[in-house]
Amino acid sequence: MIDQDTLKKVAQISRLKLSEQEIQELQKDLNTILDYFSKINEIAAKGEEMYYVKAVRNAVRKDLPRKCDKDEKIRKAFNKKQENWLLAPRSL
Repeated sequence: MIDQDTLKKVAQISRLKLSEQEIQELQKDLNTILDYFSKINEIAAKGEEMYYVKAVRNAVRKDLPRKCDKDEKIRKAFNKKQENWLLAPRSL
């Protein structure tokens, strides 16, 4: 369980300014979450290890080339062009 002193230290390190009411609500919420995780830890896996990630198999598909019918529309959408390159505006 998390006490108020620990929560205040975490808030200070995180540079959060919390009111006393916010600290109490956050303490209640965090303790509820920790209680939930302690219940999950009590689950005993029988026989084999329990994983929470589904097995993923590769989905293979054929990539077939095809003609793009919107080629000219795409080229017209760009204001700047340099030789065969389409120049997009700079972004941050």
